Amino acid sequence: MKFKKLILKAYGPFTGQCIDFASQGPGFHVIYGANEAGKSSSLRALRTLLFGFEERTADNFLHSNPNLLVGGVLEDESGTAIEFYRRKKRIADLVDNDNNPLDASLVSRLMPGIGKDLFISLYGIDHRMLVAGG
Repeated sequence: MKFKKLILKAYGPFTGQCIDFASQGPGFHVIYGANEAGKSSSLRALRTLLFGFEERTADNFLHSNPNLLVGGVLEDESGTAIEFYRRKKRIADLVDNDNNPLDASLVSRLMPGIGKDLFISLYGIDHRMLVAGG
C-alpha cells in the first residue's frame, strides 16, 4: 500500500487542502513547517482517515462535527488507486467520492496487520513521542 494523497476537506484549520505524496517509486516524505502551520493537524487527519475519528476531537474548531471530512488516495499492491473519505459519524463513516458508504474493512484490507497503535509507533511519530522516546 502506498499513500498518494491526504485530502483535508474540512479538518482542523484546513478547508479544501490536499497534500500530494505522489511519486514514481518508493518515497520518504517529511512534513515540516513553522509552528502552527498544521503539521500535527495533518498527522491527526492521517490517523483519522485510517482509523476513524476519536469520540472527542479537538479538530472541530473551524468546522462543526457533522461537517468534518478527511479523505485520501491509497494505492494497493496491484497499483489501483482507491479514494475514500471519513466523516465524524458513528455508523457508515467511510464513504467514496460520491458519499456512498464503503465497507468498514477497506482500510484493514489495504493495510493488513497494521492496527492503529502499530501505525502510530512506526509511521506517525509526533514531537511529543519523539521527545519521550529520546
